[in-house]
Amino acid sequence: MRRHLRTILAVSAILAGALGGLWIGVSMTPAASTKHPEAAGGFKPDKVALATGKQVYDQYCATCHGAEGKGDGIAGAGLPIKPQDLTAGLIMNPLPDHMLYRAIAEGPQSIGLSDLMPPFSPQLNERQINDVIVYIRTLAVPAFDPAQVLPVARERKGPVQPIFFSHVIHAGSFRIDCQYCHANARRSSSAGVPSVERCMGCHKIVATEGNPHVAKLKGYWDRQEPIPWVRVFKIPEHAQFPHKNHVQAGVPCQTCHGQIEAMEQVHAETGQSIVNDLMNLVGIPAEPRKLTMGWCVECHRAANSNDLASLSWVKPVPKLTREHPAAPLDCVTCHH
Repeated sequence: MRRHLRTILAVSAILAGALGGLWIGVSMTPAASTKHPEAAGGFKPDKVALATGKQVYDQYCATCHGAEGKGDGIAGAGLPIKPQDLTAGLIMNPLPDHMLYRAIAEGPQSIGLSDLMPPFSPQLNERQINDVIVYIRTLAVPAFDPAQVLPVARERKGPVQPIFFSHVIHAGSFRIDCQYCHANARRSSSAGVPSVERCMGCHKIVATEGNPHVAKLKGYWDRQEPIPWVRVFKIPEHAQFPHKNHVQAGVPCQTCHGQIEAMEQVHAETGQSIVNDLMNLVGIPAEPRKLTMGWCVECHRAANSNDLASLSWVKPVPKLTREHPAAPLDCVTCHH
């Protein structure tokens, strides 16, 4: 009886070990296509996903985007907006997968682009769309590097504007300098918003047809009306903030406004907060809220001691144009 018991226990242990090893192996095996493996400093696509993605691309995408993804497909030749050149890595690489997914599933108009490409959901399922994205990533020149993707939020925050203007597309993908549109920032106290004329300076040529968002812009231009943008950043009336002083000192826009080039919809949490005030009152370390006096004063103190790197919210650390900056701390500097 004891011999049989020992045999049963031995067999049970072997089976448990085998099942445990199988479970570990399955749990550590990445999904074949829904997520492509990424390596630091490079992109290593899953072979199965890559093969499937190419098949789907050849069937659904190549007629417009071309066999090699250069936007030269025969079906796209007569369109008012040429299909995107998918090999243009400088434009495509900053966009995260979830934006490309939305553009394919819901149509490019969902991310602020043309509505000439139809939405491919539900013709393509989630796995097929993800596989196509894997394949598209391999077309980019220079090569796609996951480390360079913009940290765009999946859910948009902030107020809905009269025209959907994506900073991710304009400032992140096409790298349009902030001061091209906000030209007053370097020469005035207020950065201002671009005039309709400034926007139409590009869009008289770019996407004049086939983009519903540009059509709204053109409507304001034709009616000679200003665009009623919803303001996001505002300091109290009793305080002054001269943009030109900060821009000329080398402070980048992102220091105060956040990583705007990664925002589809501009948003910010600014001003005083009772929670933040209570934490400071009881001595709990807390970062000052944006556009509060403590936030400005901390930045000025750090600038004067050449220690801006110590401020967690100042990223990237600005390269100031003055070797020994003199950021004033007098009350009259801001309250006059």
